[in-house]
Amino acid sequence: MFTLFEKIEIKRKTLASIAYDTIKAGIVSGEINNSLSLSENTLAKILNMSRTPIREAIKRLEAESYLKSVDGVGLIVQELSLKDLAEIYEVRTALEKVALESAIFKIDSQSLFNLECELENLLTSYNLNNQIDDEYLYELDSKFHNTLYLASENTCVKEILKTLEIKIHRYQYKAYKVSNTGKEATIQHLNILKEVKSKNLENVKKLLEEHIKWSFEILKDAMLK
Repeated sequence: MFTLFEKIEIKRKTLASIAYDTIKAGIVSGEINNSLSLSENTLAKILNMSRTPIREAIKRLEAESYLKSVDGVGLIVQELSLKDLAEIYEVRTALEKVALESAIFKIDSQSLFNLECELENLLTSYNLNNQIDDEYLYELDSKFHNTLYLASENTCVKEILKTLEIKIHRYQYKAYKVSNTGKEATIQHLNILKEVKSKNLENVKKLLEEHIKWSFEILKDAMLK
């Protein structure tokens, strides 16, 4: 049984998680932006919460480069420059290739099969001109790359890649929203997956590098719109 203090702590953490998810979603969608004069009080009023869970959420979002505290100004939505993103994608390319060296021989066949089915179903939906949800596209893209590198034995590489993924999340989401390139991304993912199933490491590395470079160009164009 939980003590009264433990129950209060669980509720506080739950509210902080809700605040974190809600504020993050607002930043990704653009609804929470620098025109709102952001502060703990502003966000507490928007979410109808006390300042304590808001404060905890802000700390997490600052650590993930979504928000930044500026002296004399207050909170601002932190934006990454194209130079920042170019550097992140350069590091991401190198690390995903490193992760693949051990992961390609350890990814279980069921995970690959499930992922392939999802991608093929998505491609079928595109060919039928069905409406595809932008958030689903991002989630499947993330699942694809996570499947490739999370099977790696290199814990350090996996941790860094996860951090990079958090930093570029909102930019990838925007790219899917404005670029209409989901079908091409799906085709590229399926081509990479085919080589992964064949355990052809050099071909996978080559296709993956080309795919990430292509993705960055799409993201760069989206940021300039």
